[in-house]
This record gives sequence, structure tokens and C-alpha cells, in this order.
Amino acid sequence: MDMRVHSLLELEEQYANLLAALDRGEALRRALALLADGSEVAWTARPDADGVLTLDQVTGDRTGVLRALRVPPSTGLTGKVFRAGRAEWVDDYFGSQEITHDFDRHIATENVRRVLAVPLLRDGETLGVLAIGPREDGTFGDREIEHASAIAAQAALAISLAERARLSREIAVHEERRRMAADLHDSVGALLFAIGSGMADLAESTQADPELRARLEGLRRQAVDATTALRESLRTLRSSPAALALGVALRADCEAFADRTGLPAELVILDEDPPELAPSRSDTLLTAVREALLNVEKHAHASAVTVSVQHSNPWLTVAVHDDGVGLGPDYTPGLGLTSSAEALGRLGGSVRVVSDPDGGTIWRARLPC
Repeated sequence: MDMRVHSLLELEEQYANLLAALDRGEALRRALALLADGSEVAWTARPDADGVLTLDQVTGDRTGVLRALRVPPSTGLTGKVFRAGRAEWVDDYFGSQEITHDFDRHIATENVRRVLAVPLLRDGETLGVLAIGPREDGTFGDREIEHASAIAAQAALAISLAERARLSREIAVHEERRRMAADLHDSVGALLFAIGSGMADLAESTQADPELRARLEGLRRQAVDATTALRESLRTLRSSPAALALGVALRADCEAFADRTGLPAELVILDEDPPELAPSRSDTLLTAVREALLNVEKHAHASAVTVSVQHSNPWLTVAVHDDGVGLGPDYTPGLGLTSSAEALGRLGGSVRVVSDPDGGTIWRARLPC
């Protein structure tokens, strides 16, 4: 095979793997393919906000009874594993006294004899469950359990990456919408204002022709109506879902910092489900982050900055990390940092500023949410 063709095929495979890593459904389908052969049923279960699981990916089934099956918390082996956060298995599903038997009919319909389920764990959080149901009698050995657990760990990482990629895409979309809204305001909004003003001036200058004056006044009112409609459309275009509003604002702050200083400023969101903050709490947090970035600009002599966001219930943590000179031995916080720390403290939060042992400074704010 021509080496160039071989290289292209390798690139195509790498690209397919990258797309799979950024797509939750494809990542789970690949995990199931690694877990089960054609004689076995395998599924993944995804929780909703109330902890009720839904079997969202099923492979190897014959009847369809497992597809989209809802599993309440702690029911069946799948629900038990999700609640416990550890691998569990039953070598005799129907005779086991360790699980509830809410789904015996479904399992019997698929002729499954035994089930192994492992949690999809990432950073201490259970993202779902991965399970396999062989149709032949037997017992699960250590190698099968370790194999399933390894696949689940890879799948959990892929899910986490996919959700972060989804969030980044959504933030980018809303940033583009806000940019478009600003452009429309400056162009179309200004044009409609000029048309309305021109119509008003013409109407004033045509006192001798009542009919023409009336027609011009009607056009002016239409221009006013169009301006009102545009304003409402721009308000909708600029708005972001509450869960994305903080990320959109922080991305804008990073871009503003980079524009002012010429230094790269990266936003890293470490959670797939950022919390929704009340506007007053979000404003206080954003003001504090901007003050931290201003201090980096004035004092750090840094070459790069990273702003990270992490939600670990009940805390939201935002950190500003630079690679500058760090804190001096006689460091004392200035008025701006002190004021922002006090404002966060009134909301039950806190601020800490420390030198990074590897160089630079870490400003970290925590706020209950």
C-alpha cells in the first residue's frame, strides 16, 4: 500500500476516535461493543435529576423490552450499583436474594441468566451504569469483573470529555449570538433610527400636503415598530441559559484580558453541569474574578493565565492561575482583593491567594450554590 494512503487511513482512524471521544452516544456504543459478544445482552443506564435511571444504550437484545426501560433508585442490580457506586454481580439472577426483582419479566424475556453491573465513575461521581447479561449459566470471574471495570472507567472518561465539549460548544454558540446581536444593534438598529428620524423631519416639512404628511407619519410609526421588534429580538439573542451565563461571562473576561495585555487567557470548565447562580451571586463572583485578573495584569509579570471553574456540591470554585513571579514574602492583599473577598464572605464564600510551588500565583474563590 502506498505510504501516503496508509498515512491517510491512520489519520482517518484517529479522527474517528476523536469524534467518538467527543460524542457520548458513540463512546457508550463502543464501550458496549468491547464489553459483550453477540450472545450477550449489554446496556448502559443514565440517571435523571431524581436519580431514576433509563437504559439509553442496549446491544445484543432480541425483543426490545430493555430499551428505554426506567429503573427507579436501588431497584434491580442496575439501580443497586448506581446507588452503591461499586461493581456488583449475580450468578443466578432469579434466585438472588441480594437484589429486588422488579425486572424479572424483562430479564426472562431476554433469556438472561446472570448479570454483572459496574458504575461509570468520574471524580467521585456516578455518571451511570454499564451492565452485561450473559444468556448461559456460569459464574463471573475476577478477569471478567476487572475487564468490565476497565471499560467502564474508559467510558466514564469519554462521557466527561463529551459533556465538557458539549458545554464548550454551547458557550461558543451563545458568544456568537451575543456578537451577532451587537452587530445588528450597531447596523440595523442605527439604520432604523435614521429612517425614523428622516421620516419625522420630512413630515414636519410637508405642512402644505396633509396626505403626504400622513403617509410619512405612517412610515415613521412602522419604523418605530420595527425598532421595537428588533430590540426584543436582540434581547432574546443575547440571553443565555442560566447554567451557561457564568461560563459565557468568564469567557468574555478572559478575552478582554487577552486583548488588554496580549497574554493568553484560557477558560477551563471542569464540570459538564455547571450550577445556576442567582444574578446577584453571579455578579459578585464575576466582580471578584475581574479583580483577580486585574491584579495579574498589574503585578504578576506572567506569560499566561488560566481561569478554571469546578462544581463540587455544594461549592462552586473559580480559580485564576498565572505563571508569574508569585507572591513576595511581605505580600498583603490590596483594597480591591479585600473588598471582593468581603463581598463573597457575605454570601458564605471565601477567597484564598497562594503562591504555586511550581511558579506563579493561584487565586481561588469558593461560593456555596
